[in-house]
Amino acid sequence: MKQSHDLDEDQTYEKPSKSEIKRRLEARQNLAEEISKMTPDKWKQMPLPERLLEPLQETANVRSHGGIRRHIQYLGKIMGALSEDEVNAIKQALIGIVGAKKASKMKI
Repeated sequence: MKQSHDLDEDQTYEKPSKSEIKRRLEARQNLAEEISKMTPDKWKQMPLPERLLEPLQETANVRSHGGIRRHIQYLGKIMGALSEDEVNAIKQALIGIVGAKKASKMKI
């Protein structure tokens, strides 16, 4: 006999593992890093939200190696708050700008 707290097979909810969440956030951080290396003219061609544009503009002011690393982590944190649709739109725009061949070499 089934217990009342057991879920049926079609009602099971499988949340992503911690490793999967970490991989997603790392991919978003890599995407933010690639975008930060681009010129502001190319940013205008991408559907970047306003909350990401301002920190991207500040990237040029960061000089030290540790500061750059922390700033990229901050950009990744902002990217982590975006929806999957927004991230996919940004990726597609990036691929359209740099080309599929060069985008395949990026860590996105």
